[in-house]
Amino acid sequence: MNDEKILAALKAGNYSKAGEKLYRYFPVVQKLVLKNHGSKREAEEIFHEAVIMMIKNLEANDYALKSRLNTQLYGVCRFLWNGALNKKNRGEKNAPEKKPFLLKNTEPENYQKSEADHRKARQAFKKLDSRCRQLLLLFYFDNKSLRDVSVILSFSSEKAAKSRKYRCLEIAKENLSALKLMAHE
Repeated sequence: MNDEKILAALKAGNYSKAGEKLYRYFPVVQKLVLKNHGSKREAEEIFHEAVIMMIKNLEANDYALKSRLNTQLYGVCRFLWNGALNKKNRGEKNAPEKKPFLLKNTEPENYQKSEADHRKARQAFKKLDSRCRQLLLLFYFDNKSLRDVSVILSFSSEKAAKSRKYRCLEIAKENLSALKLMAHE
């Protein structure tokens, strides 16, 4: 089964058939993780996360095969493992001190206004296409670098990912402005 057939099987939901073929690439990922202070379980988690990302991108029609499938899968796994290693190496000693969440202004009317603003922001975010949502989530909530995002989402370069992130933010701002205008009318 060639790369295109594997991707077609994944897109069609035939995960068992495609999974068998994809799992052939696992030993290389396992070797990478074990060589870099990881365990077999961590290698499996990284591999599965990369495959899930690939499936999500396929379902959203946001996946372009720019090199051999095993090369792309290995690259995504490598970046995921580097991110996991960075988190592991930072450990608890460098983790920011957790502070209790406090409302800045506890007046009920300000709280309700704040809730309404959050609701509008969520609506504006949901109006973005899936690729923009995934890009923004990876960058802002998963703290992935633009380099990592460009690999995960199969952008041609880090610069392309940066440009797309800017456009996505602009669209989100436009969506939010439109929602605020509609609320005032």
